[in-house]
Amino acid sequence: MRDCPVVETNYGKVKGQVLAKPEGSNAKCVYSYSRIPFAKPPIGELRFEPPQKAENWNGVLDATKSIPIPYQLLTSLADSIHVKVANEDYTMISEDCLYLNVFTPNTDKTASLPVLFWISGGKFQTGGSAFFNGQVLCGLKNVVLVVPNYRLNAFGFLDLGKLSKWKGNMGLQDQVMALEWTKENIQHFGGNPNNVTIFGESAGAISVGMHVISPMSRGLFHKAISHSGVASYCAMVFEDQSKTLQPMLDKLNIHETEPNLIMQKLKKLPTKAIMDAQYSDNVFFAVTFGNEFLPEHPQILLKKGNFAPVPYIIGCNNSEGYGIITDSFPSGFRDGYNKQLAEQVAKGIMTVSVKPEKIEQVWELMKQQFVQTFPADDKFRWSKIVGSGIAEMTFVAPSIEQAMVHSDKGYQTYMYWMTHKTRCGHEEEFSGGWIGKAPFCEADHADDIVFTFGKPLAKGKLEPPVKFSDEEKKLSNDWMDYLVNFAKTGNPNQGKNMKIEWPLYDGNSRQHLVVKNPFSADSNLLSDRFEFWIKTLQKI
Repeated sequence: MRDCPVVETNYGKVKGQVLAKPEGSNAKCVYSYSRIPFAKPPIGELRFEPPQKAENWNGVLDATKSIPIPYQLLTSLADSIHVKVANEDYTMISEDCLYLNVFTPNTDKTASLPVLFWISGGKFQTGGSAFFNGQVLCGLKNVVLVVPNYRLNAFGFLDLGKLSKWKGNMGLQDQVMALEWTKENIQHFGGNPNNVTIFGESAGAISVGMHVISPMSRGLFHKAISHSGVASYCAMVFEDQSKTLQPMLDKLNIHETEPNLIMQKLKKLPTKAIMDAQYSDNVFFAVTFGNEFLPEHPQILLKKGNFAPVPYIIGCNNSEGYGIITDSFPSGFRDGYNKQLAEQVAKGIMTVSVKPEKIEQVWELMKQQFVQTFPADDKFRWSKIVGSGIAEMTFVAPSIEQAMVHSDKGYQTYMYWMTHKTRCGHEEEFSGGWIGKAPFCEADHADDIVFTFGKPLAKGKLEPPVKFSDEEKKLSNDWMDYLVNFAKTGNPNQGKNMKIEWPLYDGNSRQHLVVKNPFSADSNLLSDRFEFWIKTLQKI
């Protein structure tokens, strides 16, 4: 195996490692550079502050070390399918987390390869870059991949009010600084700083949508892809987090009311104490508006047309909600929720996005939308009602809304709908002992990411040790071609010839790509309930 080139960035030299070639006759070796600092450690006096640019270093930085996961209540990421790299430690968490990974097949500064910038998900509470490997995407499709960490939970999103110095969104500003680092340094890794595509899943997809509308991010990227999440999903956006903040401060015995005094105490506390206080009452910190990153609510910015004029892919999976509610109540998928448990689950999830006094009304309206869809003798009827309702309210309807707004401004917009049922989630032969999915679940939340990163074509040990069919390998290869065509040109059909043309999305025909082998095109997604979710529910 060849040696890994030493790359000289604007901050200093880095030495990485060579990854195994993926499956494929045209596969290239990929060079991996891990744990590159793009900002100063956000600890001590820099805790809860906007990120500060990294400092230069002397000598050669060892970029083979494991990247730490941002500090969190230890993570559900271990449940995801990932390629195990021999020296990676996936359990290492740290408040000192502002590092990124770069994967590239070519470090020639004149290579001018398209750059893909991945933002990981996890409700803005958990996640990190450690599980996203560019072996296949870069080795087969000749692109550069950047995967940054960003601060999560209270460390990334705590705010002390609009009139204070601490207005939140530090995690999103971390992403902006990583984009700035990419613009300044990615040419050293063979990437084109003038052709950067941001993409992400769930909270990462919401982040992508936020960058599309944020003035801070303007000019730092040129295309965008949101996998299951957009800026118009309001449950992750708050005007005031005082009700979230106060229980945490009470747990920490902080009784001051003046922001400077509160922050003085917060900066001196042990990291674990803050995390324990946040999660003792399941306190939830996320995006706030009325600040430099997000001047107004995303809905207002979208209606005003204040967003980046970039090509945009927006997509969802057709069983998004089923996996999400399984996390909390797995018995519903083994035995079928009864009506009472379904009501409990639905109302519990709604507490994130619906005012307490409106939850009962929303649940009754949701039932009316779905109760005729699933027959009374289906033992999974109530599981499906809750799963479908949560998916449409959370992901599908907001995605259609944002696609419409983006398209109506005349910007290239594409939408997809994944329906492929992963065999490893359902069939013992492919599962490797992994926990199975519900029998009626097709494309679960995050299933598309397995194919986006080419995991069916990876060389090396997968964790958990799942297997993929030849059909799934082809699906992944073709899906990556669409995405890389888009990253290169802004059009998923331009570049490598695709058998099925992915139609442009507009508010009239509402056409989209169906991601299933074989691919196909369809239209009018959610046509029967879109008005209900966007108009009726928003009024409530």
